[in-house]
Amino acid sequence: MHSTRFKHYLHYKLLNSLFLGCSLGTIFVIYAPIPPKVYSIGGIALSLGAWILTLFYAQILKQSSYKIVLLGLEVIPFFYLLAYLFFPNSLFGALIIYTLYQITFIFGDYTNRAETLIFSHKPLLSALDSRKQIGYLLGLGVAFVFYMILEYNGITKKEAQVYCMHFLLLLLQCVIFITLLCAFRKSRAKE
Repeated sequence: MHSTRFKHYLHYKLLNSLFLGCSLGTIFVIYAPIPPKVYSIGGIALSLGAWILTLFYAQILKQSSYKIVLLGLEVIPFFYLLAYLFFPNSLFGALIIYTLYQITFIFGDYTNRAETLIFSHKPLLSALDSRKQIGYLLGLGVAFVFYMILEYNGITKKEAQVYCMHFLLLLLQCVIFITLLCAFRKSRAKE
């Protein structure tokens, strides 16, 4: 990957982890309507899906496949963010979101393996992991400050706070997607 595009990719990793940090606390509110037995079914589907995906590693552990899969995985958050905004605090909305999260989790091992192969040099992997951790910490901090601001402005119900957070997450996901597109765009100059 060209150095300019790698810098965009580093920004993507930071923003992606920032999103994760910001969204972490929302899950407890979103998933509240789901009965516990659904998590067992979801876990089984997740394990089976991830196992089936491993059968295709020989074909998909390539940079071109990784780009396509990753772009597809970054479209999914738009759907679960919108699902919550349209169906807040409902079993239907929670099930949609849980299902979409499980789909992204199926590809978790694959994206880690592909990233390790594509960015096989230790300094690159170190930079990627560093950005992930910094982004996650920043996301947790942003979420804390965001919720404090909401409380200061009289929005104290956790459902209302999580609903407001989804607008910030939607904006952040737009930036994440654009950053990833920049990282994957073809260079006009010869590399």
